[in-house]
Amino acid sequence: MPWHKNTSLQLQDMYDQVYAYLIGTSKHRDMMLRILGQYLVSQGMSPEVDILGTPANSSSPNRIMAILGLEKPSAISELLADIRLLVEVRREDQDIKIDDVLRDFLLDRSRSCGLFIDLDDAQLTLKFAAPIRKFFGAKGM
Repeated sequence: MPWHKNTSLQLQDMYDQVYAYLIGTSKHRDMMLRILGQYLVSQGMSPEVDILGTPANSSSPNRIMAILGLEKPSAISELLADIRLLVEVRREDQDIKIDDVLRDFLLDRSRSCGLFIDLDDAQLTLKFAAPIRKFFGAKGM
């Protein structure tokens, strides 16, 4: 197959369709997007320990569970199971890893449409919900 200048665009479109299908058809779609939103927010944070007692740039399932108020230890793995080929979740205390192409898709409104992750919304969850859960003694904190 000869190289064509639009090949990379065609590949991106195919990846976008796969991502949209895998995430969009998941029964855990909304929570999956909230988890991925917290992952993306953590990537821009400093490594300083914050109110949760963990480094702010941590994307471990334990930290994300605490932020989102999830209590089951395996919740993150189960909620992300539909995209396990794109997201790596090892242990509850290790950072989650996602594919860079998926990250770009989620942050580009024109590509992800209804699956777009608004980092401002994710930051608001971190800013307001996490301290409230910490104050009231939510599990995992």
